[in-house]
Amino acid sequence: MSKDLKALLVSFKDATQYWVANLTSDQISQIKAAKVENPLDELSKLVKLIKAHVTKVGIIFKPETLAKQEPTAYNTLEKLSESLILLVSVISQLQAKQVSKLFYNEIIYQITQLIESNHELANELIYIYDEKEDSERLVSIGKIWSNCDSLASLISNGAFSLLTLKIKQSIGLIDDGFDEFVEWVENPVDMDDDPFGFSDDDEEDGDGDNFDEGEENENENEEDSAELKSFAKKWIKKIELVKLLLASFKKSLPKTTTGSQIDEIDTLQRNISNSIDKLIVDLMLNRQITKETESISNDISTSSIKLAKLAESIHTDKKATWYSTWITKYD
Repeated sequence: MSKDLKALLVSFKDATQYWVANLTSDQISQIKAAKVENPLDELSKLVKLIKAHVTKVGIIFKPETLAKQEPTAYNTLEKLSESLILLVSVISQLQAKQVSKLFYNEIIYQITQLIESNHELANELIYIYDEKEDSERLVSIGKIWSNCDSLASLISNGAFSLLTLKIKQSIGLIDDGFDEFVEWVENPVDMDDDPFGFSDDDEEDGDGDNFDEGEENENENEEDSAELKSFAKKWIKKIELVKLLLASFKKSLPKTTTGSQIDEIDTLQRNISNSIDKLIVDLMLNRQITKETESISNDISTSSIKLAKLAESIHTDKKATWYSTWITKYD
């Protein structure tokens, strides 16, 4: 039986290594797909089963126990291996268009992490088998438990919950720089134009005779500053409206919302938050309205209105009116 167990351990290690390499590539289609009625329900059941099998593996693969119960150890590891095979086949059956690309990609990512932890487990079990001593008491089992819990929660909460999480992260990204931006807008030129003092020597070398030119430059700077301040204040109001728009998606979407609509919402909200971050950095760093500034601001407006119109089309109740009103206020 010892040869059989060692062969199973090596097979388990090789299989997990193969799955990790192929689950996140186009090769996933080469893995034989399951034919279950509800892949998500099946995944949820398998995750619970894997956690239970892993717990038993941790108990049986103690060196003192393993020496006396190799047949039991073989059967226990075989059941874990079979559960992982089923898990991978169900993932091969599941398609992004069935659940949304956002949700599908997160499931694939977390399952890959789960299998990576099982690959670590395989290495630890081989060490225990060969050396007849503990391998740091199977650290990977704790990782697998955590992977299983996270995956079970993801599947249970669904795509809407994942979208909400992504939107919260985007709002957090906006908030990181927004308060500082609001404070800066009160006096956009208050920040030192040359914080490192690179121009001090040049100023000292001047002849000091260009008073008229200096006054003219000062007037131009005041006009530019006024224009910048007006533009920035307008965008404070717009960003506040955009934050309200994004926050509206943290509440429940209609059950009729499709996977493709979830993906479109996610793409738009990420583009918006990234563009707002770019706009704030651009204005505070360059302190002028450039073609790049206008391009970024146009991108924000285009994506925001598109997102609001999408939400308006998704809702069939009075919530649709809220989005219509938002579009009017934003324009």
